[in-house]
Amino acid sequence: MAERLLLEAMAAVDGSLTRWQAECDRLREREAFTATGVKGAYSDILPPDALREATASIYAEIAHRLGWLEPDRALSAAEFQQLSADIGGWVTQDRTLSEVVETFGPPSLWIGGTNPFYSKTLAYVTADRDDDLKCFHLWNAFADTAPETGLRGVHPEPVVLAVRHRPGPFPGAFSFTPEGLRRRPGADQCSPLRPAVWIFHGDHARYASGVFDTLDAGLAWAAEHQVTGILAEYPYGGAYDVAVSEGRFTPSKAHHGTADHVAAFSPGLRHIHLTGGRPGQ
Repeated sequence: MAERLLLEAMAAVDGSLTRWQAECDRLREREAFTATGVKGAYSDILPPDALREATASIYAEIAHRLGWLEPDRALSAAEFQQLSADIGGWVTQDRTLSEVVETFGPPSLWIGGTNPFYSKTLAYVTADRDDDLKCFHLWNAFADTAPETGLRGVHPEPVVLAVRHRPGPFPGAFSFTPEGLRRRPGADQCSPLRPAVWIFHGDHARYASGVFDTLDAGLAWAAEHQVTGILAEYPYGGAYDVAVSEGRFTPSKAHHGTADHVAAFSPGLRHIHLTGGRPGQ
C-alpha cells in the first residue's frame, strides 16, 4: 500500500496519472495483481517472509518505466543481454547471495537490508526505460531442525529462491532454484503451470536417449549410467508455440516462425549439464 500511495502521488505531481493507471491495469492483465494486490500474486511464488521486498520490486519496475528510478548501477545493453541469456540455466542449481554478485556484478537496485538473516531482492536493469527489471528473490528465514542436534537454525547467507525474468503472464515469469521449488507455497500440492518432461541428450549424440517424468528421475538415471550431456525440461507441445503463448519469446524477425526456425527451437526452460552423470559446476 505504501508503494502504491507514494507512486500515485508522484504521478499526480508529475502529470502522469494516466500512465500510472495504465501501469496498474497492466499488472491486472498480467495476473500480477490480485484481490490482495501484488503481494497476493507473489504469495503463490515465495514464502510469506519474502513477500515485502519482492512486492517492492514490481513498483520499482513501474518507477523505472516512468523515469523516476535512479539505479545504483545501469547495465550496458551487452551485459543485460548476457544476464538475460544466462539466468535460466544458472538457477538450475541452488545459489547464494554472494554467487549472484560474483556472477552478475553489483545490482542496479538492492531491496531490503544488508542483514544476512533477512530476505531481499536484487534487481538488474539498463538505463533504457523499456527494459524490465530482472529480479533475484532471496530468502534466509529457514527454520529447519537439524536431526543430529534437534536445533533450529538459518543458512549462513541468503539463498536464491526464484528469479523474475520473463515477460508476459506473471505466473510464468519465474525460474526457480531447487530450494525455491521446495520452499514454494503449496509446492507439495501444486502441479506445474504446464506439464513437462525431462529429456536427456548425450554429447555428440544424434538422438535423445532418455525421457523422464521428473528431474529427480532423470538425475538418478544419469548417475546410474554416468552419462555426459544435457538433461533439459521440455513442455508438452511444440517448444516454439509454448514459448510464444507464455510470453517467453516474441517473434521479431522475418525467419521467426518459419519451418526451420520452429524445428530447431530450444524449449528455453531449465537444463542441466552433466559430466559422468553428475551436474557440472
